[in-house]
Amino acid sequence: MTAPGLPVRVPYFSVVIEDQDITPWVSSVQVVEDDRLSDSVTIAVNDPRMIYADALMEGCHAEIDLGYAEPGQHALMLRALITKVEVTYPENGSPQVKIKGEDKSIEMGLAEHRVKWHGTTVNQIVKKIGDKYKFADVVASLKPDPKVTLENQDAKTDLAFLQELAKRYTAKCFVELNEDDEEILYFIPDRRILRLNRADKVVLRYRQGPVSNLMSFSPQFEASDIDRVKEVHTIDRGGRAVKTPPQPPVEVFVWPLADDLDGRANAADLVRIDALYKAGVAAREKLQKELAKPKPHTGKAAVSQQQVDDEAGALESRRLGMSCGGTTIGSIWMRAKCNVTISGVHERFAGDWYVNRVTHTVDSNGYKTDFKAVR
Repeated sequence: MTAPGLPVRVPYFSVVIEDQDITPWVSSVQVVEDDRLSDSVTIAVNDPRMIYADALMEGCHAEIDLGYAEPGQHALMLRALITKVEVTYPENGSPQVKIKGEDKSIEMGLAEHRVKWHGTTVNQIVKKIGDKYKFADVVASLKPDPKVTLENQDAKTDLAFLQELAKRYTAKCFVELNEDDEEILYFIPDRRILRLNRADKVVLRYRQGPVSNLMSFSPQFEASDIDRVKEVHTIDRGGRAVKTPPQPPVEVFVWPLADDLDGRANAADLVRIDALYKAGVAAREKLQKELAKPKPHTGKAAVSQQQVDDEAGALESRRLGMSCGGTTIGSIWMRAKCNVTISGVHERFAGDWYVNRVTHTVDSNGYKTDFKAVR
């Protein structure tokens, strides 16, 4: 897909399984990146002569390169372990094979283990587990590094156990390719996510002439989407009192009216819009302050004061209670865990968004990127 007025770009993909290039067989490729789940791929192969399915097997490794045919406009997006092969035999039409795979993190989710971790730290646990799977590097960087007196990995896979630790310590655990196309296991605080290697700036423009690249956009505000700091007053495992640190004043997001509104609305509508805007600002400030108040927290005792501080200071990607979905012209620079800037839409939805899910699809209709984002 190409924006009107721009040169036609040729979508590109390459699929290599166990060093065999099967690109000529493939009709479509879809790569999904998610900031909380393993990245995955679905590869469709039409098999009218019924010759391909028997040779495409689970357990093999696939490399997916996609983008556009110009130099520097496509990249290795995913190296995946094939976990599922599906074949459909329709009443009318040809058989089709769907190959599904997930990134290297899925190797940590194949077998359950019983391990007692004691006298160590969270970063050391992550590195010891990661080293078993021969990642090119393991980046575990909680600071300070929480001490672990006793932690039971009771019949959990290594992946489930690491994701459980990540949730507890307000971190994210994921695998990503570095600049040398090597697989790196990351276990890093939420607030450090956006410091990873990303494009300098991704701007999505809606209906702004030849530079437009945002095909559709559906934002919304939902009260339940606002991230709220947990208000903790309890004791840690050592019997010491811990509590949520003082929080800064609630940020109330109020957008301005568009500068060129006078040229787009008649006089009567301008009066109504101005009156609604003034009333709405006051109402929204009151509502958002109420919704964003720290919420009481009950349950098991906190691990430490440091954990409480970390949770309160984490990246609040949903602090405004907004979420959205959209589709843009295919872009290898659109990645999960990055910020994008939206322009050409209403003022309330313009600006920076945190992307938590991206789906790249290349098929007979071209190359498009669907995304979900929050702020």
